[in-house]
Parts: sequence; structure tokens; C-alpha cells
Amino acid sequence: MDKRGVSRSMFLVGEIVGAAIIAVLLISNAMQWASTERPHKEYLAKDIALSIDSVFASPGNIIVNYTGNLANYSVDLTADSVKVYKEPNDGITRKFVPSENVEVNGITLKKKQNIFFKKTGNEIFMDDSAHANLNILSCDKLDEKKEKLKNKKILIDPGYGEDNIEESTKICNIGNSLISNIIIEGFDPLNILSTIKFDVGEPKSLYCEAISKSGAPNDADVIISFKAGEYDNEKNNIKAFIISGSKKEKESRALACKIINSIINNKRLNSINIDGISIVPVDLETTNENFPKYIFLKDEEKFEDFKTFDFDKTFVLLEIGNIESEQGSLLLERVSELGNSIAKGLIDYEK
Repeated sequence: MDKRGVSRSMFLVGEIVGAAIIAVLLISNAMQWASTERPHKEYLAKDIALSIDSVFASPGNIIVNYTGNLANYSVDLTADSVKVYKEPNDGITRKFVPSENVEVNGITLKKKQNIFFKKTGNEIFMDDSAHANLNILSCDKLDEKKEKLKNKKILIDPGYGEDNIEESTKICNIGNSLISNIIIEGFDPLNILSTIKFDVGEPKSLYCEAISKSGAPNDADVIISFKAGEYDNEKNNIKAFIISGSKKEKESRALACKIINSIINNKRLNSINIDGISIVPVDLETTNENFPKYIFLKDEEKFEDFKTFDFDKTFVLLEIGNIESEQGSLLLERVSELGNSIAKGLIDYEK
């Protein structure tokens, strides 16, 4: 072999050796990258799962800003686990300890710089916004065999006591909005009763032009009463009064909770400032408040004869803000939104 052939052979060998070295380096770098990528995903998945555990354990409502860098990763949240990945088939999943009293809302967030975990009421959320309404109440769960409201007679009371039967047109129309919304959802119009007279004709609606008393039907199973609060201050609170010691106190509390949360969660009411919310058990036998006692009495019955422990109706009196405050006045203007929210509370109670 001449010198040129030897030189070419040596060149080819050099190319092969060089290519082999490059391949080894590439494989080595890939393995090194993989060895650092997987532990990082494992760390993120475990850290997020622990963060959710801490949210479960936190009392009341809470927002947690997760500070781990997830800008290059997607995160799947399910009812009992979290998955971190760049591609769906390369994910790392870690479990957290769920609670039977708190529901986790499943969601996927893709490559978000910031994520937030929120517990409001009895639900946990994950999203990329810090906004959450921390006024949300935690509602008691009732037995799955609870009686459906759609099968019950529902008394709508937009008046407030015999001496105040000339209730405002706004309150009356909130009642109409409530009625129309629950009828759309399948509630039987024949099961909807009221303490004020209905308009003539269809669809079923209250006569708000000249409000007059119809009498309180005593065979109703559920009573929804509402009014505007009147307080000499600027505090704009929403309260739900229930009857303490009644046979349906637990059901009343659950329904009140659902109604209040529905109002608080209504995004169309976000511009209204609500200072506080509460569910207030009332002892009817001792209260001196202007309470709609006429609802509870049978014909010719005196209130002194009323016994709380015999009261077997689900009852919620919703006090909608403070009419003496600027924000309360604005809230009462939102007739359709309030009626829709109260209706949604009744519908959510069914679930």
C-alpha cells in the first residue's frame, strides 16, 4: 500500500474514532441530563403533594402561593394525586391524603410561572391567579338519601311580617327571579307557594305592582324568606337566619350555606363589597326581633303556643346586605343576579 492509501486509511480510522467519541459524549450528556431532570420532577411532584396536604390541614379558608419553578412543566391535579411532566408520557405522579369533607377540583396547568392552591369552604382549587373569595363558608354534607327539594312544597316569602307587608318592589322581584330560575331547573310550579299574591296568568310570578298578603300556607315543607338588613352603619353583611332546635335545623343550615356561597361566588356581584357573612341560629321562643312569626303559626294559633322542637320545616331567612349602606343599596339593585344566586343555592343543595 502506498503512502496515500495509508494516509487515507488513517484518516478514516480517525473519523470513526472521532465519531465514536462524539457519540459517547452525547450519550453521557443525555444520561446526565436525564439523571438531573427526573429527580427534579420527583422533587416538584412530592413538594406539591405536601403543599396540598398542608392546605387540607389548614383551618378556615386559605390561599398558598407555590414558589417552586414550574415554568417548564405542566401540572395535573386530581382528587388524590398530582403529576408533573414536560410530556404526558414522562410524568412523575405523587399521592396526597384526601379528605372526605373537602373536594379537590381537578385541573391541568401548563407551564405557569406561578400557581396558587386555595381552600374555600369545602373545596380545594389550583390555578395561576391569587384571587379567591375567602368569605366562602364550609357547608355540612347531608346524607345522600336526603329529600329532594324538587319534590317539596316551597314557600317564598319576600314580605317581612304582617306590619311590613308592603315590601319593596326590589325584594318582590328578587322573589320572581328566584321562582323563574327554579322553574327552569325543573321545580314544579304547583309546589311553589308565597306569602304574597301571585299575578294572573303564566308564567308563574308574584304580583309586585301592588303587593298584598296571600296568607302563609301551612303545608309548605321549605320556607325561603328574605329581606334587606337595616343598620345605622356602613357595614354590608349577608346573614342567613335558621331556627335553632327545630327538627330540620341541620338541613336549614346546609341550605343557608349553599345560598350564601352561591351569592358570594357570583362573579357578576364582584363589584359589590360584602364585609362579612354568617349563619345565625335563632331561638323563636325568646327572640324579640322583627321576625316573620306569622309564617310559623297555624290558623288561630297564638305564638305563645308555638314549640320550636315541633317545627319540622326547612327554613332560611336571608338578610341581603344593609340597605342603609351604599354597598347594600347597590347590592339590592342587582335583582336578577340575587334571584339567580338564591336559586342556584337551592339547586346545589340537591347535589
